[in-house]
Amino acid sequence: MLQRLPAHPEGLNMPDSKRQGGFTYLLLLVALSALALSLLKSQEDVQMRHTEQQEAELLFRGDQYRAAIAAYRAAGNGCFPVRVEQLLIDKRGPTPRYHLRQVWVDPLTNDKTWGVIYDSQGRWVGVRSLGSGKPRRKAGFSHDAETFSKASSYYDWAFKVDTDPKAPLPAACGR
Repeated sequence: MLQRLPAHPEGLNMPDSKRQGGFTYLLLLVALSALALSLLKSQEDVQMRHTEQQEAELLFRGDQYRAAIAAYRAAGNGCFPVRVEQLLIDKRGPTPRYHLRQVWVDPLTNDKTWGVIYDSQGRWVGVRSLGSGKPRRKAGFSHDAETFSKASSYYDWAFKVDTDPKAPLPAACGR
């Protein structure tokens, strides 16, 4: 024969472990919340590391352009380059020179287009990133540390050589 169960839950003789099922559910919710918070924190850390890597890459690539412009100028008659191709292969002497290994991509924009810096006479003296944002890095710069540390945007990070008013103008350099 079938036995009838009492209509009221208190009438059931349930073991203590069964009545604590809600407590286990609450602990599970707390654990999942803690896991979600830790994942959010780790996402912030990942984003910060990514930004730091982009800044380090920008400093490296910008310095490559600065050094290439200085090397181009030192290797010839004092002329500044006019085009990036002249930094890739300099045919002014009996043997070609390679001042820049490759056309570097701006790590902030993922584009080969950089902001070009000219002096007052139209000589190409440097590059800058066209990326937006405010730099996190404030120390540890190899060149122009004071200007870089006070920069309010990446556009203010100018990778340029010293200007020389006595240098030949681009038209006089034959290119």
